[in-house]
Amino acid sequence: MPSPEKFKESLVEFNVSEDVISQINSGYEDIVSKTPKRTKAAYFKRAVEIMNEQVDSQKLQDIFEWNACCKGGAREKASKAFAKENAHLSLYEKLEKIKEVPYMGEVLRNQDGTITVMAVSYSDGEKYLCACSNFNGLKMDYHVSKNYCFCCAGHFKHHYEIMLGVKLKTLEIVSSPLDSDGKNPCVIKYAILY
Repeated sequence: MPSPEKFKESLVEFNVSEDVISQINSGYEDIVSKTPKRTKAAYFKRAVEIMNEQVDSQKLQDIFEWNACCKGGAREKASKAFAKENAHLSLYEKLEKIKEVPYMGEVLRNQDGTITVMAVSYSDGEKYLCACSNFNGLKMDYHVSKNYCFCCAGHFKHHYEIMLGVKLKTLEIVSSPLDSDGKNPCVIKYAILY
């Protein structure tokens, strides 16, 4: 999640009701990217809780995927270079090559034709840590719904689509450090749409 400003924009863009937007933003009207991390984490935790109860699950997923960070810039340039360099390879050969690309997770092919990406596996030696800039480094005494992680899913989806030359659909956030007290890494499952 790159910024509270972009998130607030997305709530309007995706036609979330004014009542729900008001509930999410109440007390956080002035929150911005430079707001302290602990405050942003509390804001996003509450936002996803409210959305879990009051927003259609597909719309919630679409909103968080739209908010994915690092879709442009150097990472997108690297994804396009990978696609060009490996255009001659089969889809499955590309999946194997992605394993060599830094920061693109570990991808596994599933027997049902889907792929599972162990997206992030940062650890402090005892627990998995969230990579999101709104939560990383915080000592938290609460869990955050793994639906928040559709943001991270959107990041990987964007780059994998470029690199593989196919469309993907996020099927599931399999696990997350945010809702497991650091017991589980960030793992996402995708369908390949041909």
